Amino acid sequence: MTDDTTAEAVALDENDNLDRVLLYALDEAAEKLTQNGELEPFTVVLQDENLFVETHPGENAEECFDSAVKTVRLIAHVMDAYVFAYDGFIQTDSGRRDAIIAERGTPNDDLARAFALLYTLDEQGDGSLTFEEGIYDLGLATSLLSDADEDDDEFVQLDELEELDDSEELYQLDELED
Repeated sequence: MTDDTTAEAVALDENDNLDRVLLYALDEAAEKLTQNGELEPFTVVLQDENLFVETHPGENAEECFDSAVKTVRLIAHVMDAYVFAYDGFIQTDSGRRDAIIAERGTPNDDLARAFALLYTLDEQGDGSLTFEEGIYDLGLATSLLSDADEDDDEFVQLDELEELDDSEELYQLDELED
């Protein structure tokens, strides 16, 4: 655990599907942030052994969040879990720290769990990113699915879902292993 944060570093189990999806999302987010210098928010949805990835572009954080909520609620009744990943920050005793935030939730829970992968930007040198070793458990957060029910306009039946568009990717969990 870092001395300047109250969040707990956690050990994740690579054999647990929920933890594997979280690790995948954090790895993808770190890679995109390193390569592009920015991170477009995205969701990873687990359905059986399949992962669906969709980005959530927007002019501001609210638009990105609304897009993620709509996507996750759209398929809530057929998914096992989701992770919503974005570039953010956490407040610590020593101030603000940059972090990739990943919120993981399941359809049966009104609350999600938030995790952070802290990083530092080398502003004096080459602008490279240095990621901390641990993943920190930030505690509970409101699920993207809270207040979602079958009467919502955003809830649709499975036969109403369209095929994947260009912004979505499909992965098999067993393809994620190194």
